[in-house]
Amino acid sequence: MSSKQSWTKRLARTIVAASALAGIAVAGSQTVAHASTLAIPDVSEWQGKLTASQVANLKSQVSFVINRRQYGSSYTDLYATNNTALYVKYGIPFGEYDYARFTSAASAKTEAKDFYDRSNKNAKFYVLDFEENDVTSGTTNAAVKAWYDEMSALTNKKLVFYSYQSFATSYANTARQSFDAQWIANYSSTPTISYALWQYTDNNYLSALGEYTDNSKAVTTVHPITWWTDGVTTALADTSTSTSTASSSFTSSTDTTSSTTASTATSTASATSYAYSGYKAGQHIYLHKGATTYTDGSAIAAADRQKFYSISKVKSVTSDKSKQALYISSLGKWVLSQDATGYWVGQHGSFNLKHKLYIYSDVNLKNKKGSYYVAGDTVAGKVVKASSGQSYRIKTKLGYISGNTQYSDHAYYESLGSSTSIKTTKKLYEYSKSSFAKSSRSTAVSKGTTLKVTGIKKRSSGSRYFVLSNGKYVTALASYVTEK
Repeated sequence: MSSKQSWTKRLARTIVAASALAGIAVAGSQTVAHASTLAIPDVSEWQGKLTASQVANLKSQVSFVINRRQYGSSYTDLYATNNTALYVKYGIPFGEYDYARFTSAASAKTEAKDFYDRSNKNAKFYVLDFEENDVTSGTTNAAVKAWYDEMSALTNKKLVFYSYQSFATSYANTARQSFDAQWIANYSSTPTISYALWQYTDNNYLSALGEYTDNSKAVTTVHPITWWTDGVTTALADTSTSTSTASSSFTSSTDTTSSTTASTATSTASATSYAYSGYKAGQHIYLHKGATTYTDGSAIAAADRQKFYSISKVKSVTSDKSKQALYISSLGKWVLSQDATGYWVGQHGSFNLKHKLYIYSDVNLKNKKGSYYVAGDTVAGKVVKASSGQSYRIKTKLGYISGNTQYSDHAYYESLGSSTSIKTTKKLYEYSKSSFAKSSRSTAVSKGTTLKVTGIKKRSSGSRYFVLSNGKYVTALASYVTEK
């Protein structure tokens, strides 16, 4: 980069920073123009490999997208290249982010270079996602500043700092000030530090994707949407003005709750995007307030909505925004999957996670702890009801996670089905007592052994075990055995 480019960039950033501070200081008396209330999601491989149809529909639902490019230098997001190419094709402005895994200032520079080299150069801005302290040499502030300095030498595009509030102030409070904008996560309340973008939820439904994603709100008194998109717009904006404070001057989709129907959320899509349709018999659903009709067209009584029900059976359909119908025996009717949210009810012992799930310190999932589980983890936990009474959570040894069945599956076999035999997939032990105390181990069973079973039993914790034909017991964890 030439010295002239560096000088120009520093001048531009000085002006931007001064404008941002002024906007925060006098926002209460400013006239703020609101753009249309569109989503600002962040997307990674957890949302899957996006299709052309999904991205074409997404254009009318977002102001811009922030896509993960890498998880440190050693891991590239599986679908970043595909997804960002589709954003370009369909005219969706986007930024890219690097989930920081650097361990020092030197590795931060390397990580920044790898990030830039891998990125789609049509990105409007670049983000450092710094929410985990892996720094073992030097200080975290020095490492963050090294990342910033390296990116500044590589590009003139805007650089954005992301973290949750307590981590940002604890580990990067000095270095983050160099960035062009602050993107702060706080799910319990409005951030109390300066910010231009607020990630306020991890549970916003995007009908174009048929997925729940993180969602953010932009403070238009600090940076208008055009600042993020370089003037590119994805949909017509409401150009009316109103007087507002910085904390309420947002552009975003509204937060969705379990009582908001997916079918309502899909009304803005230009083509059908289906709600989650992977329910199984025996699972429980919460029937939404907005669920109005059964599949046969008859009305759902208001008194029957906003309650939990057990699913007796399921069937495939293609109706409205659903690909599945759920039979509720207590109502004697079929409902569409779009009109329900599935939750674990009762105790199941352990869960196999299908998505990355953040851990919270409270049952209402308002206070993120900063740690999380990843897809593929098996987590032991107790199912508890949220304070609203409209959803369930899983309480683990580390905190609370969502009990939505879309995000996890039970780790134990819970019924025999038609099978009377199981086959071990790992070495395990037979026990003479169902407590599985080490002193009650009787026989080691090698991988690949077929065992005859007569039943399956449940402990109070929700964990299960098989009763063998010889009177002994073995675990019913699906990671150790499979039905024959």
